[in-house]
Amino acid sequence: MTFRALALAIALIGALSAGTVSAQDPSLPTGKPIVLKPKMKLVDIKGVLQFIGGVELRGTEVDAFLDTRKALVDVVETNTKGGKKDDDVITFDIRLDQANNLYQLMNRGTVKGAEAEKFKEIMTALQEAAKAAQPK
Repeated sequence: MTFRALALAIALIGALSAGTVSAQDPSLPTGKPIVLKPKMKLVDIKGVLQFIGGVELRGTEVDAFLDTRKALVDVVETNTKGGKKDDDVITFDIRLDQANNLYQLMNRGTVKGAEAEKFKEIMTALQEAAKAAQPK
């Protein structure tokens, strides 16, 4: 794991909510990207897509948002076509930079009190996936 990747994992796990959403810098030598494997219900991934769609973006964040959203849309489409139901728990692949962007977007959104437990479950799933991806 490169120092930059480790720093991103620590940022994700450390629940930094003041950061900005950023695209992965392809000019940096990162080797093989770190892939997280969070576990969530399919319906929760659909809810996340709807939730992040309501977050206001800065112009510099558009590419990172679109990349992260596409990753989630692909997960939903693949699993829906594969016959998964909304209540099925799935494990999916998401690059560390996408997961970090998702985490930051989730932290910037506004959640109603009635949705707090679900929000916490989703954030915990991302954190646990980041912890599992760290070298032992």
